[in-house]
Amino acid sequence: MATARTNRRLRGLLRWTTAGVLIASLGAAFVAALPNMPGALARADASLLDDAAARRTLTKTLVTTPLTETLARYQREASWLLLGDLGAEVHRGEGDWLFLDEELRVHAGRVANARDRAATIADISRTLAARRIALLVVVVPDKSRIESAHLSRLRRPPELEGRVREWTAMLDAANVPVLDLAPVLAGAAPPPFLKTDTHWTEHGSQLAAQAVAERLRRMQVLDAAPVPSVVASRKAVTEWGDLVHLAGIDGLPPSLKPAPDTDWQSTVETRSESTDLFGNTALPSIVLIGSSFSRRANFRPFLQLAGQSLVADFAMDGGDFSGAARRYFSGPAFADNPPRAVVWEVPERALESPIAEPEREWMRRPLAPR
Repeated sequence: MATARTNRRLRGLLRWTTAGVLIASLGAAFVAALPNMPGALARADASLLDDAAARRTLTKTLVTTPLTETLARYQREASWLLLGDLGAEVHRGEGDWLFLDEELRVHAGRVANARDRAATIADISRTLAARRIALLVVVVPDKSRIESAHLSRLRRPPELEGRVREWTAMLDAANVPVLDLAPVLAGAAPPPFLKTDTHWTEHGSQLAAQAVAERLRRMQVLDAAPVPSVVASRKAVTEWGDLVHLAGIDGLPPSLKPAPDTDWQSTVETRSESTDLFGNTALPSIVLIGSSFSRRANFRPFLQLAGQSLVADFAMDGGDFSGAARRYFSGPAFADNPPRAVVWEVPERALESPIAEPEREWMRRPLAPR
């Protein structure tokens, strides 16, 4: 109890100290911001009255200077060193385990958001089926769900316990093939997620790829003629993950940061001699869309290895639920070379997140008619 009071006092003192420094440097920051003003104000118009995002962007442009960024970095580093506080977006669990705040957040309107996204996928699935294209939706569980033993004092809200089960049930009811990776990753050894990163390890990635390939095999959409892949090499790599960067402490000396992760980095080689009737190299029959999970820890190469089929990568860093889907389904690759199957990877944390207007607009007509 005394420790908690001491931490609160230290946190308050640190905030007041930071505030004093910020106020003292306000004049200098204002002068430093002057060069930003003409360009920022030139983009300002009456739409700012109704567009909150545009107002936030304008404000950030005006106040973001080398000075203010440096002060903010010092404040984040001091918070970590004095209090073990990583800010609003990252939380520390047991030992060096770090977790993303977004995974622990209960969003307003979450039930309606999840329902609307499930309805959109059902609509897309029906349209694709009419074009003889299969769809498999793959849900990547939260790190805080699978690694809950390492949460320590962090609390995962009980409202989140059933969200994957409820969401996949909606897809099942709409006859959309869906794979929840939680049973595949739960209890895996070594741990399937990195300590200082939001993403999975190579071990977790390979387990997931094998499960997805097995489901595609049962759907009978893999290449009839196997395309061989082999793990050509493998080495250990030690580095800090994205949560250290997000917390703003990546500039600290190594001894002052959480211990880095050590994971394997494999090189997977695929040798395809498949040709079409005109002697051209055959195009991948499987397309992968999704978030950064699809682009980390060799997930796509491992999927090619497990499925013995070529897989085209159309995933998107920061794509969340629909970013990659919106780009792929509206692009020339889908229009000119439709695949046999689409694997749509979705992070659990994106199922109930707020739906921005661009995504809402796309959901009204996700696939344009041919």
